[in-house]
Amino acid sequence: MRTFVSALAVILALLLTGFAVPAAWTERNIVREDGFVQLTDRLGKDPAFQARLAGIAVSNIEAGLELPAPAEELGASLLNDAAQHMSSWPEYPQAWNETVRRSHRLNFAGPAASSAGGSTQPGDPASGESAAETSLVLDLGPLVQLLGDKLRAATGVQLTVPDTAVVSLGGPSQRQAVDRVAAYAPMWWPAGIGAAMALALAVLTARRRSAVLVCAGIGLAVLAGVWQASAVLFGGLASAGLGESAMGSLFARELIASSIAGFAPWVAATALGGGAVFLAGVVGLVLRRRRSIRPAAR
Repeated sequence: MRTFVSALAVILALLLTGFAVPAAWTERNIVREDGFVQLTDRLGKDPAFQARLAGIAVSNIEAGLELPAPAEELGASLLNDAAQHMSSWPEYPQAWNETVRRSHRLNFAGPAASSAGGSTQPGDPASGESAAETSLVLDLGPLVQLLGDKLRAATGVQLTVPDTAVVSLGGPSQRQAVDRVAAYAPMWWPAGIGAAMALALAVLTARRRSAVLVCAGIGLAVLAGVWQASAVLFGGLASAGLGESAMGSLFARELIASSIAGFAPWVAATALGGGAVFLAGVVGLVLRRRRSIRPAAR
């Protein structure tokens, strides 16, 4: 009976760990705003993605731009430069970080964050809220404002630019997936506590505690392998095209690539931890065997 209970406890500990570790990483790097900003740092350096963002920001400015004749040529030159080289501007990294923060608040905090952020078009406060409620969005307002500041400084003309510029990255299905992630990821800590308690129960009830450690170590190594295989599979799905637009697919592909790279150290740490537990169990079995041989030799 003790062996049966111990075996069940080891299995339960591994199942809970299989959820707790990825959920903890997700809560820290996706659900939390600061972690998400750090995770998407590589997107701020991706030429193709940033070229698309610059083009959209320029389009938002051009749509309502009315410059006096003397400033038209200068304004057109600046807009052309922005479309090609905005990401190289010194002010760009801060604007990109603010873009990510605003977008995170819209996608993870729901309508309340949307209303706080403003609207897609000037004078239309409901459009940004409705977009964030039903789809994944990216708020390019900081980039548009950066471009507006550059135009004001270059032309001396007081321009009115939109506070926000919300573009869609994915539809309702992607939005629902994000909502589920936000709901379940913070549950990693009770799962982690449960895993630790289950492993403790397995060790306390086992007839051979060293054997429990050997099994737990093997299980942790297998979990690490499953996570790595799942990451590769998920990355393949991203390359096949996620999102409902070209920008959405590009954003998903780069975000998942960043996520796989960011989760890799956690996978490695789990594999190493499993190896350490396995070795501890093997050492315990060897010592136990030696202790049992000595009386027999006498």
